[in-house]
Amino acid sequence: MPRICGSHFISEGWQIMDENNELHEMQRLTHQYRNSLAAYEARTGRVGQQVDFKGSGEDKQLFARMDADLTAIELRAQLKATEERLAKLESQPTLESRATIARGDANDPDSAAYAARWLKAVVTGNQNEIRALSLGSSNAGIPTDMERRIVQKLQDANVLRQISVVTQIDSKRTIPVENALPTTALIGEASTITASDPTYSSAISVVPYKYATRVLMSQEFIEDAIGNGGPGSALDYVAQKCALSIALAQESAYTIGTGSSQPQGITASGGIAQGVDLGAGVALTSVTADNLIDAAYTVKPVYRNSPRYRWLISDTFLRTVRKIKNTVTTSGQLEYIWTPGTATVNALVGGMPATIAGIPYSVGQYMPTTTADNAVYAVVGDFNYFEIFDRTGITSMLDPYSNAATHQTNLILYTRTDSKIMLPEAFAYIRG
Repeated sequence: MPRICGSHFISEGWQIMDENNELHEMQRLTHQYRNSLAAYEARTGRVGQQVDFKGSGEDKQLFARMDADLTAIELRAQLKATEERLAKLESQPTLESRATIARGDANDPDSAAYAARWLKAVVTGNQNEIRALSLGSSNAGIPTDMERRIVQKLQDANVLRQISVVTQIDSKRTIPVENALPTTALIGEASTITASDPTYSSAISVVPYKYATRVLMSQEFIEDAIGNGGPGSALDYVAQKCALSIALAQESAYTIGTGSSQPQGITASGGIAQGVDLGAGVALTSVTADNLIDAAYTVKPVYRNSPRYRWLISDTFLRTVRKIKNTVTTSGQLEYIWTPGTATVNALVGGMPATIAGIPYSVGQYMPTTTADNAVYAVVGDFNYFEIFDRTGITSMLDPYSNAATHQTNLILYTRTDSKIMLPEAFAYIRG
């Protein structure tokens, strides 16, 4: 019968196993355990499970020691696995975001959570995420000191995305445009019905165009950002400005794009075919109340009744329109064609926004204002029929190799989009 020494089971020729071979030790103990149970059963005629209450003191001590050894080895194996997992986790940068980072949609390019995703992807090398950056190509990027105060400029929002239809597409598209309905005729009893079909005047081709920006970020920025506990103010700033830069470039195209190798803007030549002409080279300051009314009623009633029927104008145009007034002859009171909003203090519901001739308006920063032939100063219509087509969201690519000699990483952001006037008759212009 083998003997017990301390907490280890020892027999002739056995050696205490090294810590790195504990799996082998467990296997050997298990084998010895089974042999001892078999020997007990052969000697006593009882099954091994009866040793706890029918075995001798030596038998009970033997199996108790074996149980203790097996349990200890199992616990050490579990602890070692846990330590390895913790070591692996600690080797990864901890990117705990600040309280503000927890708020917002991680898929919203303007949110702080989006910025956090950018930095995390840069550090981990995950190119499927959106990333953040610091250093510009002119070496005048974000200050090295991430706590430095940055005075930000305000930028106008992307207006056309708010008032138009935005569609996600997976490839190029060709969209037919209806021209005429089938013919309906008044016929007598037993008369022949002439067959006819709806007709299509044209087809609109949607070809997403790529907008991209390329910047550099320094390795020092990445390390400092991690050292300061994660994203923070500088990262939030950079991520928001990158998304805003792309949005403004798209807004310009949606407004004045020619439609040739770029999106078709709402003011593109050859797009809207009806409206009010002030005259060749006439400035927008010459617009009158009659011009506004004529343009508004050029659009058919079915489009004027749409919730998206509105003006798209510039700030300069709005300043001119707000000064247009009529004289009410009975009292001599002046009446402006621009009507202020109806919001009232302590109202239970929000008031109506300001209008021009009773029609809501949006101000676009890229609407033409310079006097030129055929310059479209204002558009009025149903913006259900101006459509923006997005092929993808904002996609990013990291290139850590091209500028590796200067410890910089290229970050390339791009998005693909197109815009089209789907039905010109739903709009009218005022142009010079």
